[in-house]
Amino acid sequence: MASYLINKGHKDESVVTIREIEGYTFRPRLNRDNLVKVNKVTVIDRVMIDKILSMKFNKSFNKLAAMAMQVINDDDSDEGDAEIVLDEAELVKQVLLHRYQKFLSYEKEQLFLKKIRLIEHEMRLKQEKIKRKAIYLEEQKKEMGRSR
Repeated sequence: MASYLINKGHKDESVVTIREIEGYTFRPRLNRDNLVKVNKVTVIDRVMIDKILSMKFNKSFNKLAAMAMQVINDDDSDEGDAEIVLDEAELVKQVLLHRYQKFLSYEKEQLFLKKIRLIEHEMRLKQEKIKRKAIYLEEQKKEMGRSR
């Protein structure tokens, strides 16, 4: 299957056939408004790649942040809930490091990792708080049993 490059900078906007292109490849969403069916798109421009991956990361990060806020603000949450959020944070970090790292600028990558580390830190604090609460409740049960 041939790949095509549209050269909009040229006067006649020529189309060039290319075999291999180095860049970020993704599958665009299909909707009714598309006039041409496209199976995959390869973006070569570094700035455009940076913007596309930033949008993708922000979407997954916002989901992660919503999950984290729900666990942090819920007094009845347990260690399992915090562990789920930590696993999700690890998944987002691995996708960032293994799939997007070679396309993102170093500054963006460090910014995204810093955001993920912040959520991981908050979840670990929440886990510690839950453990302390469980220990405190256990001690209260023991003291109540002795007072009889």
